[in-house]
Amino acid sequence: MTENSVRKRNKPTFVCTNCKRKKIKCDRKTPCSSCVKLNIGYTCVYDTRWATSAKDGNHQKPHARVSSSNNQDKFEVAQLKAKVAELERIITEHHMKEDNDDKTEPRAPSVPVVKSNGATIYVRSQPIPPPETTLTPNPIVNPTDTLNFYAGYTPIYIKGSIRRVNFGPLTWIALLKRDHALSLAWKDLSTKGYFSSVNLRQMPLDPENIAIVNSQMNTPEGVSPNMDKFFRRKYLEIEGYDETMPYHTLTRIGVDNGKPRNDDQKNNANKHPDFKMSFTSISLARTVFEGRINPELQLIEKIKTILPSKKVFWSLIDLFFKNVYPLYPFIDEDSFKKELQKIVGKVDYEDKPFSKVNISKKLDLAVVALCFICLRMTYLSLYSNKDSTNREIVNSPGTSLLKFLFQNPINSSCIDVANSCIQCFHFRRKSNLTVFQAILYMRFYRNIAPEEGDGIDGGDSQVGTSLLIQMAISLGLNREPDLMDVCNDEKTNHLGRKIWAALMSADFIYCLSVGSPSSVHPSHYDVSEPFLNSKNSNIQDTEMESVITESFAVVQSDRDLVRKLLNYVLDIKNGVEMNKITHKLHLAEQIWQSRFNVMQNQQLRNDIDNSEHTRQDIKRFLYINKARKFLLIKIPIMSFYYHIYLHYEKMMDTELSFFYLSKIFLIIIHDIFPYIEDIINGYLSSAGLFLNPCVQLGLLKSNEMIFSCLVRVNFAIYQLESSENHSSKLSNDKHYNDHYEVLKNMSQSISDTRKLITLLLERIGLRYYCAWRISKSQLTICHTLSGKEFYEKNAQKLKRIRGFQFTAAQLDSFSALIGQLQKAVQKTLSFEDGRHTSTPDILNTDLADIQKSLSGTQNVIPEETPERQVNEFDGAGLNTIDRVNNELLEDWPNLNLNYIDHMWLQHAAFRNDTNSSLENNLISNGEDLRRLSSMTPGVVQNGLDVDGSLCGNNPTEGTSIQGSSNNLNQSQARPVIQPRQQSNPFIPLPSLFDNIQGQECIDFMLDAGLKYSYDSFL
Repeated sequence: MTENSVRKRNKPTFVCTNCKRKKIKCDRKTPCSSCVKLNIGYTCVYDTRWATSAKDGNHQKPHARVSSSNNQDKFEVAQLKAKVAELERIITEHHMKEDNDDKTEPRAPSVPVVKSNGATIYVRSQPIPPPETTLTPNPIVNPTDTLNFYAGYTPIYIKGSIRRVNFGPLTWIALLKRDHALSLAWKDLSTKGYFSSVNLRQMPLDPENIAIVNSQMNTPEGVSPNMDKFFRRKYLEIEGYDETMPYHTLTRIGVDNGKPRNDDQKNNANKHPDFKMSFTSISLARTVFEGRINPELQLIEKIKTILPSKKVFWSLIDLFFKNVYPLYPFIDEDSFKKELQKIVGKVDYEDKPFSKVNISKKLDLAVVALCFICLRMTYLSLYSNKDSTNREIVNSPGTSLLKFLFQNPINSSCIDVANSCIQCFHFRRKSNLTVFQAILYMRFYRNIAPEEGDGIDGGDSQVGTSLLIQMAISLGLNREPDLMDVCNDEKTNHLGRKIWAALMSADFIYCLSVGSPSSVHPSHYDVSEPFLNSKNSNIQDTEMESVITESFAVVQSDRDLVRKLLNYVLDIKNGVEMNKITHKLHLAEQIWQSRFNVMQNQQLRNDIDNSEHTRQDIKRFLYINKARKFLLIKIPIMSFYYHIYLHYEKMMDTELSFFYLSKIFLIIIHDIFPYIEDIINGYLSSAGLFLNPCVQLGLLKSNEMIFSCLVRVNFAIYQLESSENHSSKLSNDKHYNDHYEVLKNMSQSISDTRKLITLLLERIGLRYYCAWRISKSQLTICHTLSGKEFYEKNAQKLKRIRGFQFTAAQLDSFSALIGQLQKAVQKTLSFEDGRHTSTPDILNTDLADIQKSLSGTQNVIPEETPERQVNEFDGAGLNTIDRVNNELLEDWPNLNLNYIDHMWLQHAAFRNDTNSSLENNLISNGEDLRRLSSMTPGVVQNGLDVDGSLCGNNPTEGTSIQGSSNNLNQSQARPVIQPRQQSNPFIPLPSLFDNIQGQECIDFMLDAGLKYSYDSFL
């Protein structure tokens, strides 16, 4: 080295290669904001190699580097260091004061840097890697960063004087409107019209609409020949059109006292069932539509008419305290049975009708209402989500009790009559515990019933829960009974404590799911947690009662944590500091993971298996209860992270937005979908009645995230393809070509996953009305987001969002997440439902459907034809995930679920037209039920199944919720279905929402996403 040579040393670079080359400011994010603004985020990389630098005297430490020149004097450097130390001390003290229970070290803190002009900025000292698990701690960010859950969108939906709905910030509708990309799709649908008579402002009072509302949708065959008009009438009634019509325009439809005409009887006697469904779908459909009662009969006569036989009645009452009571323990067994015996007579298990019903006082009607709700809930609880389990019971030799109960269904008319009984009481003016119990169970029933779906957005309606809480306060259930000298009944006191604890839990879950204020302040009640002693058990099984009572125990710190999360959401004016809410969310995830994630926490399963309770039904209850609580808290957490993701996307902090986007998908893949698969196909399938609302909500929120990503990826592709030099770059720029191919593959993968989730919702829609509605409305959104017209029309607005400006490594990471989710959905859909199909052995139980451990997708060949070849159209032959993926998704737009559309349209119509009788067309009697249950699932239409396979092909099993994929391959050589003859009672119904557009879709989504049952018991 010569004397004149300048001495150099190595130092790293702290700006990305793009900013270094362009000599512009870089904020050191991944990708940096400059690259995001230029739409070249995929090329943003940092050169971590060491390079030569300037003289030693001009060097300064990276964490003390400022935007001033390299010739700063030592005094200014020392002053800046002092300010940095002071700021760090203030930040540390602030977090210790607010979160003294935080044991997690900061992952990637921002370093405050003070400019020469006195302004303070925060420069990220190190990159934030994507989360590896759902429990990865959330990054600590700028303390001044705040989040307002109400900013940037309008949560209120107004439709003239007919409808006004306010959606909480955590509902899926509010999230759709806050997501600027999806909100454009919302607006695009709002500007289009399907019915010319319906617009955004007011429904016109024209003769055509008046005629539709007044028309009786009834033909000699029992079904309207115009299903479009059928739906249109239902739509107008739901939207309140009949409430705005003048009285003189209303007509009274004649009543035939529920007696069919002679020609109807002839037609019904000669016609054959038009479609063949799974046993589960047939039976539940029958219970939805059967037993419509002439509205002119007196209430007591209605009660006598719909009472089942003595054997069915008392068997279901006994089963209620085994199947339903553990999750809804708000009835005293002894007193309830005594009251029933006063009304219907002594306990008798003979298969005979009741000879008399003794309703001696008005309060007996409340007992009857409570009884009918319990009968219906117990009957529904007998069904498993696995159709093979239900079919095995019905086809079993002999006469088992379950087989007998399946053949004697409890119709939804019980709920109608129960509601009529409740209406007889002035419960808004005076209180009674029995009437309150009936209303309470009515609320729970509407939350879980397949034909209701009132709890699709995470809980029952705000109005219903608030009313129940106010009624409970009027009964004094918010006070500790031991402090009152008049509360001397130990069993009643125990009931009151359990009811209050359940109401507090329901209020918290609902508020956390939709983001609404709590109905009760902690200082407004002093009742203690439920406890069991030798005198207060409400059922004869004291061991089960002790376990149920323990399940109501709540750690006060956990409740305070949830309350803080709610307060953060509800602060409309100020919002919340980001570090506070992300820290509380992380704590909540840790707590619920350790206490309730029973599927993935081996310690929890060991605790259940090795508990002091050796009975298998108790272990099953403990498992179900923990799984339910985990889903009830985990699904709402997705909405919190969705808001945070959108917040950082708007700030163009792509590094943090990618972190929270990845975390949402990790929650879906590792926390939500394992439970969904188990509830549909596995151990939890036997508790589907209580868990299926969580499944529907989880799928709804998951698909919304899929939609959000799809519109961003598709627009990124549209931008590349719209550029003038797109072709030349594909040929000459390898990085550009690789980026384009990654986006194309990602778009296809996201689209396939979206289709699979929607198909899974349609499968659930075989039995659940709300899932059916949601799947149909989502199909319309899919159609909008898949068309190029949408991106051309909204190009400038979508460009301002700057979504998915991720680096190449981040895009690869996200593609892997989408692939994992796609495989999870495929595994659930490709499950083979048959007698010999094993299910996950979570606990060592002796249940019929838990025999072997399930390891991946299985293909079961029926015993009847072991040598049979796989038919081209046979869904049971789909024995690999790849085939499910490729062939299913190619034919997905042509999937024909007309019979399900038909069933739920009939359901919607008959809720308003009690004179029609769908059950006469669907299932006329028990013999039809037995005959249909033995047939192959599928809809026969002029020699074709709904999946397009020839009727002569080998049958396949399973069209329950999970079903085997027997309608996957259908579009190949699909013949044109000709219209039916006039004598056939069922009309080929095209997919109802294939072409739906505009306001109808918006209202359809609103009604499906947030069902407020104001008239449930008001």
